[in-house]
Amino acid sequence: MHTDGPLLILAGAGSGKTRVITTRTAYLIHSGVSAGSVLAVTFTNKAAREMQERVRSMVKGGKGRPVISTFHSLCLRILRREIEPLGYRKDFTIYDTSEQVSVLRNIMSDIKFYDRSFKAESILERISRTKNDFAPLDAAEGADPVEEASALIYPRYHEAMKSMNVLDFDDLLLLTLKLFREHPDVLDKYREQYRYIMVDEYQDTNRVQYDFIKLLAGERRNLCVVGDDDQSIYGWRGADIGNILNFEKDFPGTVTVRLEQNYRSFDHILKAANGVIRNNRKRMEKSLWTERGAGPKVNIFKATDTEDEADWVADRISAIKLERDLSYKDIAVIYRANTFSRPFEEALRRQRIPYSVVGGTSYFERKEIKDLAAYLKIISNPSDNLSLLRAVNAPKRGIGPSALAVLSGYAQSNSLNLLDAFGRAADVAGLGQKAAASAVALFELISRYRDMFNNGREMDKTLKALIDEIDYRDYITHLYKTPEAAYRKIENLDGFADSIAHYESKELSPSIQGFLETMALTDLIEEKEEKGDQGVTLISFHSSKGLEFPVVFIAGTEEELLPHKKSADSDDGIEEERRLFYVGITRAMNELYITYTDHRLKYGKETPSVPSRYIGEIPADVTKMLDRHEESDPEKDRAYVKKLYDNLMAKLAE
Repeated sequence: MHTDGPLLILAGAGSGKTRVITTRTAYLIHSGVSAGSVLAVTFTNKAAREMQERVRSMVKGGKGRPVISTFHSLCLRILRREIEPLGYRKDFTIYDTSEQVSVLRNIMSDIKFYDRSFKAESILERISRTKNDFAPLDAAEGADPVEEASALIYPRYHEAMKSMNVLDFDDLLLLTLKLFREHPDVLDKYREQYRYIMVDEYQDTNRVQYDFIKLLAGERRNLCVVGDDDQSIYGWRGADIGNILNFEKDFPGTVTVRLEQNYRSFDHILKAANGVIRNNRKRMEKSLWTERGAGPKVNIFKATDTEDEADWVADRISAIKLERDLSYKDIAVIYRANTFSRPFEEALRRQRIPYSVVGGTSYFERKEIKDLAAYLKIISNPSDNLSLLRAVNAPKRGIGPSALAVLSGYAQSNSLNLLDAFGRAADVAGLGQKAAASAVALFELISRYRDMFNNGREMDKTLKALIDEIDYRDYITHLYKTPEAAYRKIENLDGFADSIAHYESKELSPSIQGFLETMALTDLIEEKEEKGDQGVTLISFHSSKGLEFPVVFIAGTEEELLPHKKSADSDDGIEEERRLFYVGITRAMNELYITYTDHRLKYGKETPSVPSRYIGEIPADVTKMLDRHEESDPEKDRAYVKKLYDNLMAKLAE
């Protein structure tokens, strides 16, 4: 009900922050605030959709809809309308990480930067961090070698991207901030439009997002931020916990509300979480509590080694499934990173327990999808040379490296984009007749399909026509050794066409550009969630944030893994790792199991393990040490066997 002026909502884990944001949005509108002047910004499409649906059910009677969006989607919308003063065209496309890496590799090759100790991925990470900090990259004395290399390559990377009229994800935020700073009239326009601003997951904002929101709020300062400093776990990718810790100082007169009642977990789990996180010094005081009751104690198990740990977890999951009559989807195994999934996958397979690994290869990263996306990108943006270079030989057309070099040289010397050079290939000296004919044919194909996509609906049928015309199915069939592998790839092509049809059915003004934007901004974790119950969830700490499960196993809780050895040499690193453990604990609703090993295989050698210091921070009165060789309880065993028998009889009856 606090509508005007700065508001900080410290929302503990499981405290219903989404409900608070949506209810506040509805309250503003019912209080007479125009729906179009309310802006709510979050980090994932899933969260934005959930908020939109809740607000829609609360605000009826033709009062309009507020803008509920991710940071990237909001900035993309602004740039589509306003980017031209920054020297870009409105038909820009967006590159993902793999495409950025390709651009960097091309630059490194052009300037003969052959030092193998510098990986394009490492340089891209430095460039991204620099953009998020909104600081110039310079090769200052004392900078490390990767920093110096990045400073050399960054300007060339920026020019290459701009010449192709292409943006990366960091640019969406950075260029919007640049636009606001350099063009006050544009800023005033959006300040006037968005008079009431809310930001979800504020603890995850970086420097650019902070500056962007502060500028947009302006002198009205009608800014409400919601977050939990205890769940700030993305410092490694630029998130600045100081944004939430300093909010009251940055916005004098802030009203602060603490949400400490947890609706998710039993009390023993919350006491474990509180006991751990209170050891952090950089935090705003809060303590989670619940009315759900005490619940089971937090179970801690020491395994012999990695395989024993995974086998024990699989055994316990089998028992829980029968004893509690839970679905496998109600159970999660959380670990440091996906590299730790292997033993758990093997143990679950042995027991025929279905599972899914969150954070594996994205659907949109598969070769066949990236090939087709390259066609759509060059159709949408004729300046996108990199997408053209991918499409040109998928399938092969007889335009080899030497022909491409000639065409690229012609394009540069005549100030053309590469696609236009293809269109003039018949006039290019030094180009073979076959290569020239193929280049012109590709230019004409791209031009024809641009008209087809622009002039009609049923974009899925247009895409299928393109796939047939370039014989892409035959190309895929011959590319893979087994019919099964090729069949799966061809199924993915049909799935991609279905994605376009689904997108088109939901949009009033569908376009290839709009579909590519939807594709680029899709949250990878949503793929898993939309597939339904695929069994036990195997997931990393970072990917688990925002999720909840009735039963959670936290595995590998050992020194050098948690806290990670790279973080153990700084107080800030230790505190962020502690927050990571806190996030894992607070995913559990009913039961929590924490495991560690006596020794673990590292670099091919069995190495003694040390339990994580964070286990020792859990209050002893809420924990229970488990032993694989506990004495059996005859009554419990009889009941367990009877349940097995009853379940078997029920299945046979079906």
